[in-house]
Amino acid sequence: MIALIDAGDPRLASAPGEPCVLAAIQGLAKTAGPGLRREFWLALDGDSRPAGAVCRTEGGVRATATAPAAQETAAFLSALGALPGTVDSVLAPLLPGDWRRCPVLEYRGALPVETPCCTPSAMALVECNVSAGAISPGDRDALYAELHLRLRRGAAQVFLAPDGDGKTAAGAATLLGDRHAVIGWLACRREKQGRGHGTAALLAAVRGAMEQGKTPLLACREELAAFSPARGFFLAGEVWERGALLSR
Repeated sequence: MIALIDAGDPRLASAPGEPCVLAAIQGLAKTAGPGLRREFWLALDGDSRPAGAVCRTEGGVRATATAPAAQETAAFLSALGALPGTVDSVLAPLLPGDWRRCPVLEYRGALPVETPCCTPSAMALVECNVSAGAISPGDRDALYAELHLRLRRGAAQVFLAPDGDGKTAAGAATLLGDRHAVIGWLACRREKQGRGHGTAALLAAVRGAMEQGKTPLLACREELAAFSPARGFFLAGEVWERGALLSR
């Protein structure tokens, strides 16, 4: 059974599923409010216990489910339409369309050393992503609105690494789930690349997540996964993406 729930439903915190997708859904639940398209559903087993979770936002869908609930959850997602999305490896084979595999990495190193950071700013992080080519200039306002909302609702943190002059060179954001924190929007300004600023922003985000008592997770491109152990990240699973979710 697929049941529509309120964003504050306590069952969402204990729902099973792929940790990266589930943490993103839990984090987005904290941003729900009037005037925003934030819908949440639980897949329930025969005893009405959570067996998966689905979230639809303005940008697309996220979904994760256990094997017994996979067919029903996949049918529900298909009924929602061919939206951009992120799903787990249980659901991806059951859904139409082209899905791209993204390795999920978990940080298993020591608490990173604290380093100086610029004052958190959603707009500064957006500009890093525009400069790096991670988003188009036309998406600038939409990403700013999403990041600002997350910060205001306590659903995210932003970390900005400075250059030698104290200006923002790179940044990252964490979306805070109940047990995990998903690191996203990691980007370094094009003219500052190759100097370690991106790594500094990444490790600042890791430290921030660990200080919150959450395990840092990172979904990345296939070609980057091999370089991650040197930074304390190790392969923990995979998610599948279709299209581009602006509200990562």
